[in-house]
Amino acid sequence: MATAATRDRLLDRMRSLSPPEFEVLCKTVLGERLRTAALTVTPASQDGGIDIEGRLEDDWFAADFGVQVKRYAADNRVGNDRIHRFAGALAENDYHVGTFVTTSSYTGPATETAERLPVKLVSGDDLVRSMVDGGVGVVRTGDGVDLDETFWDRVDESDERVPAGDVPLASNLDRVRAVLAALRHTDGTRDAVRRWAARNRGLDLSDRHVYINANAATVLGLARTEPTPRGDAARWGVTASGAEYLNAHPESAAARAVLEDAIRDVDLVRRVRSRLVDAGELSREAVDDCIAAETTGLSQSSVERRGSALRSWLAELPEVEETGGRAGKTYVHVGDGDVDDGGVGDGGVSDGDVDDGGVDDGGVSDGEQ
Repeated sequence: MATAATRDRLLDRMRSLSPPEFEVLCKTVLGERLRTAALTVTPASQDGGIDIEGRLEDDWFAADFGVQVKRYAADNRVGNDRIHRFAGALAENDYHVGTFVTTSSYTGPATETAERLPVKLVSGDDLVRSMVDGGVGVVRTGDGVDLDETFWDRVDESDERVPAGDVPLASNLDRVRAVLAALRHTDGTRDAVRRWAARNRGLDLSDRHVYINANAATVLGLARTEPTPRGDAARWGVTASGAEYLNAHPESAAARAVLEDAIRDVDLVRRVRSRLVDAGELSREAVDDCIAAETTGLSQSSVERRGSALRSWLAELPEVEETGGRAGKTYVHVGDGDVDDGGVGDGGVSDGDVDDGGVDDGGVSDGEQ
C-alpha cells in the first residue's frame, strides 16, 4: 500500500519525464498488466493522437487497442472534448478499444462520455495503484513502498542512443531488421524475441545473438533499451525511426533511406566517415585503427571483430564504395551522401518477409556485453 507521500512522489516523478519517456513508462506498466500479442510506442509524427498501440489475442477473441497519455498537473483535469477527440482517433485508425491515461483526473462529463464509448480512463491515482500492485518503479520496504531509483534512471535513459564506445557486432542487417520486428511484436525480452523469430522468421537465435542484433538496432537508433519492473536490463523497444523502417517494404527506397540515415547518425560511423572524406579512401586496417582510436575498453581482437560489422555498415552508404578482395578491402568516398530518394515507399507493407539468406552474425563471443 502506497502512502500519500509515496503517491505524490510517484506522480511528481512521472510529471518530470519528457513526453517520450512518459510513453515508455506507460507502455511498461501496460505490458505488466496485460498479456499482449503486440505492444509498441507509435512514431510521434504518425501517431494520429495514439501514443501506444497493441493487440490483445485469445483463443476466443482478438482486439486492437490504442492508448493516449498526458502528463498533466493535478489541477488540470481532462475534459469531455479530449475524450471525444480520442474516440475519433480510435475510430479513424480502426482500433477496437482505447485507454486514456493521465497523471491528473477527469471531469464529470468526460467520465460520462467514456462510459458510453469503448474508452477506459486511467487517472493518476489509478496509474499509481497499478505501478504499486505490479511492482513497477517501486521497491518494497519495511514501511511499505519507495521509489526504485534504478528503474527511474533507466526510464530517463530509455530514449538515448548507445554511446559510441559500444561498437556493434552485427553485420547482417537483414537479421537486425528481423529482430527489430520481433521487438515490435513482443515485450522485447530475449526469450520472447527468440520465440517470435523462430516462429515467424525461422531463425534459431541464441540469447547472445538476440543481444547482438538488438544492440545493433539500438546503436542505429531504431530500438532503445527499456526498463523492466524487476531490474533486468535485457529488454528493448522500437523507436519512432524503427517503426518507420518496419512500416516500409524491406526493398523500398523509403526503407533504404531510413537505414542509411540511421547508419550515418551513429557516432562512430560519423567519425570514420569524416576521416574517409578527408583521406578519399581508407584501407580495412585504417578503419580498424580509427575504431581503436575512438573507443575504449576493446582488445585488438575485439576491434577486428567489431570492425567487420562497422565496415559492412559503412559499405551500405551510397557515398562509400568497397573495392578490393576479402583480405585487402579499401573504402572509397565517391559522393556526399545527400541522395534524394523522393520519399518513395511501397506503403502499408508489414514488417517484411525478410530473406536472411541463412547468414549468421558470426557467433563470436568476445565477452563484451
